[in-house]
Amino acid sequence: MSSWVDVPVGVKNPMFGSMSVLLNSIYAAQIPNEFKYGKYQVKTAGNAYAHAVLRGGVDSFGNNIPNYHYEDVIKFYDMYKQQNLKNPAVIIDVNHSNSNKNPFEQIRIVKEIISNMNSCDKFKELVKGFMVESYIEDGNQSLDGSVYGKSITDGCLGWDKTRKLIFDVAEHL
Repeated sequence: MSSWVDVPVGVKNPMFGSMSVLLNSIYAAQIPNEFKYGKYQVKTAGNAYAHAVLRGGVDSFGNNIPNYHYEDVIKFYDMYKQQNLKNPAVIIDVNHSNSNKNPFEQIRIVKEIISNMNSCDKFKELVKGFMVESYIEDGNQSLDGSVYGKSITDGCLGWDKTRKLIFDVAEHL
């Protein structure tokens, strides 16, 4: 389906973290495809703007494994180039497994990514941005929670911290 739409599509790495599987998924989205959709046979031209979203992974013991560090991104850059994919691009999801599901770590991770972008041309060439889990109030609550503006799914940065982070990012890029 990603090869069908005419907009950039982010493809997340699988939960077990495989970069090879991620690159194969991007390749599949970038080439022409043919598939059945409802009663129709659809032919696509491919989506040259399919790109990677690094969200970390989880090992077989349930441990979160981050993949936003300098060494991870540079290795992925080299793998991307070897596959000769179009428009190499990565968005880094700074929550989920990358933050060990601690939403307040997102601020530190964003700062590390910006530092790496400012000190390494390959890192800056590949990384186009990051995703931050944000909502009105910090944290999260159970489904039956009664706090307006607090997530009932993943923990989030509240608006005040998010706003400060946006201004910090603008200052350092």
